[in-house]
Amino acid sequence: MPSFVPQSMNKILLFILLTLSSSFRVLATEAVAENSIRTSNSPENRVVLLELYTSEGCSSCPPADQFLSSLKSAGVSTEQLIPVAFHVTYWDYIGWKDRFANPQFDKRQRELARKNQLSTIYTPQFVLSGDDYRAYATFGEEVNRLASEKATVAISLSADITCASNDAEIMHLKLSADISKTEVEGVGFYLVVTEDNLTSDVDDGENEGRKLHHDSVVRQFLGPYYPSKQGDLFRREQAITLQPDWKREDLSVIAFAENPQTGEVLQAVSLKY
Repeated sequence: MPSFVPQSMNKILLFILLTLSSSFRVLATEAVAENSIRTSNSPENRVVLLELYTSEGCSSCPPADQFLSSLKSAGVSTEQLIPVAFHVTYWDYIGWKDRFANPQFDKRQRELARKNQLSTIYTPQFVLSGDDYRAYATFGEEVNRLASEKATVAISLSADITCASNDAEIMHLKLSADISKTEVEGVGFYLVVTEDNLTSDVDDGENEGRKLHHDSVVRQFLGPYYPSKQGDLFRREQAITLQPDWKREDLSVIAFAENPQTGEVLQAVSLKY
């Protein structure tokens, strides 16, 4: 599995960041109820989902990881762009085992590669609302174009956390979606838990000796869920047990709707807990 990254990636990503940070400052629609239930509703525009396939064992990946972190610090709104980082396992053989990697993420990357008619998978790979994306110099323009489109799916996501008898924390998610305006048949829905402010001291592999920082790291990936019958509304309730090594204050939950035939992401919403 090769790495792909242009020689001038750092300069290009800095240019992208400056372009996005000047355009994507809007108010979020996240609400907090008195009973600690938090709710987020997708906006009327289409929200862009940016997937990064990365690995701590890949020497070309840290600039891409840093770019995702820079989006958050620059104030890029999740009503325009939602980043998620899927850590893959196929670099582990070099000697450093990425603790955030999951074979499930490898599978998703391969499925998207098939839908994009790619002959191979690689890291770091950006996938922009379902499409393999390498034209970094025009990234800001493409995000603006996609985010200016009117959404054909509306998503509402709510979450609250309770404590179980064994002191484990349980996050209760409720997802509802209006799919009456989309022409896509069999829309698939996904739930994603991400975590920010993660670091690793790497002592083997291509990044040996480096301290790596990560944000938007996928901790749990659930779906796809499909409507059980024809209709305008989709609903899903899901309970997730928070793991001991997850930092609650750094967690976010993301829901997105996808065209199962093409991989195109039709709408996404993010909820910071």
